[in-house]
Amino acid sequence: MTQRIFFSVAVFGLLCFQNVQAQEKIVDADSSFKYIATTLQTFRGTGRLVDNPGIDGSDLEYFILLLEEFYQQFSRSFNGESAMCQFYRDPENSRMTIEERAELSFSYLGSLSNRINRFTKTNEEFQEQVEEQFGTILLNNIISLKVSSISYQELPSQEFNESERISFLDSECI
Repeated sequence: MTQRIFFSVAVFGLLCFQNVQAQEKIVDADSSFKYIATTLQTFRGTGRLVDNPGIDGSDLEYFILLLEEFYQQFSRSFNGESAMCQFYRDPENSRMTIEERAELSFSYLGSLSNRINRFTKTNEEFQEQVEEQFGTILLNNIISLKVSSISYQELPSQEFNESERISFLDSECI
C-alpha cells in the first residue's frame, strides 16, 4: 500500500514538474517572439538596433535576416498571408457573425498542443542559430534583453475566449 502511495506521489510530482517545464518553454518562446518582433519593428522604423545585443556593422545585415526568418517561422500560421487571416478577411464570410468567423478562423491554427510544440521548437532553433552564428555572449545578451521586450504581438499559445480571439485576429490580420 505504501509503495502505491509513494508511486502515485512520485508520478504526480513528475507530471507537475513536466507541466512547469512546458510552461517555462512557452513563456521563453513568447518572449523570443516578442524580442524578434520588437527588434524588427524598431529597425524598420529607425534603421538601427535600439537595444543592440552586441552586433557590429558587418554582422547587422545577417542578424536582421536571421530575425526575419524566425519571425516568419513563428508567425506563419497567423500572419497576414496565413489561411487563418485569409478566411477571417474574406468578404464572403462577412455573412457570419464576427464570433463565428473568429472561431472558424482559429480552427486553421491547429490544436493548442501542436502550436506549443511548434513554437517551442522554433525558439530552440532560433537560440541554436544565434549561438552558432554569433556566439554564446550574443545569445546571453538576447536572453537578457528579451525578458523586457514589449510587443503588441503575441503567440497564440493559449486558449483564447471569444473576445480574445477577435482581438487577436484584428491585430494580426491587418
